[in-house]
Amino acid sequence: MSEAPYVLHIWPSKWNLQSLDPTCLAAVMYLQLTIPGKFKVAPCTNPDKSPNGQLPFLTHGHIAVSTFPSIVAFVTSLAKTSGASGAIDLDAPLTSSQKAEKVALYAHVESCISDLVSHMFYGNDTNFWGLTNPVLASEMPIPQKYYVASRIRETYKPRLEAAGLWSLPNEEEKKGLFEKDKKKKREYTMSFSRAFEREKILDKAKTMLGVHASYLGGKQFFFGDRPTSLDVYLAAHILLLADPPFPDAILQIQLLEYYQGLIDHARRIQAQVARVPPYEQFTASGSLLSSLIPRSFSGSRAQPQVDPADIQYKRKTLVYILGTLAVTVAYLYTQVLPFIASAGDSAESENDEDGGGDSEGGEGELEGTFSDEDED
Repeated sequence: MSEAPYVLHIWPSKWNLQSLDPTCLAAVMYLQLTIPGKFKVAPCTNPDKSPNGQLPFLTHGHIAVSTFPSIVAFVTSLAKTSGASGAIDLDAPLTSSQKAEKVALYAHVESCISDLVSHMFYGNDTNFWGLTNPVLASEMPIPQKYYVASRIRETYKPRLEAAGLWSLPNEEEKKGLFEKDKKKKREYTMSFSRAFEREKILDKAKTMLGVHASYLGGKQFFFGDRPTSLDVYLAAHILLLADPPFPDAILQIQLLEYYQGLIDHARRIQAQVARVPPYEQFTASGSLLSSLIPRSFSGSRAQPQVDPADIQYKRKTLVYILGTLAVTVAYLYTQVLPFIASAGDSAESENDEDGGGDSEGGEGELEGTFSDEDED
């Protein structure tokens, strides 16, 4: 491997897990299984440092790779191209049909199981104010600790509302002469609304978790006796549903009671990760004040990885645009401009003829005037 360190930037660890975010947790466990002892972890609370504004991202010199699939592809390329890297491709033994199944199941985890985790941390009002907001605030400097958690929550709201996983907010206490009776009516109505809402969420979770529980069956891992990137990705989400101390443990209770197979699968991944050498912490130079600088003015942002195909496409596009401009200019110069010039010459000649006739008419009128004066 190159002398430049491999540094994984993730949300900080919490609840005896390597990170409090499911994708970050998946990334660090994946690297522990594929390049053990050859990367460092940089706890980060400023997603704006990432090329796409989200954590995790992996840096290597001036290269930055963000999103979990891109990190998997990067490590896979290391395993194929550099034998000295020591990287392991977890998905190498898979057949073509198994790889297709892996892609489909991964998409389901990303779109469905991820929404369940987001609901528990951000969509559930009790959990957000009782767990998520205090935890994030404790990891952030001033002034980010006062607004970043709510800003992150707002980014999840449209998706969770569309999925039916955004809970009704807790009603604020109101005081007044007639508020006591109104409060009883509101509580009566809200109790039914919340009960119906919780049933819907439990039904959705049952369907989503049931897909992976039935596919996994009694197997240790999805595709045999070795974990793949899919196993790691799902395990990270299950662990963050099972381990944090949620004030409202609606989905946690369902998971622990009815989906013990998914819990056991996640613990097996944890056990394999615990056997490899631990990673080192990477401490970036600079003060906390640097996190307040917008990323467009910050020099600490890593450069994204450049794809040669993108460069070739941009060059071809530029050549096409320049060629089109050249043809347009040539057409204007050879066809349009001569036509405009000939039209201008014709107009000038007509004006000259009209001007001559008027002069002759004017001279005739003058001669007639002088002749009349002579007769008088």
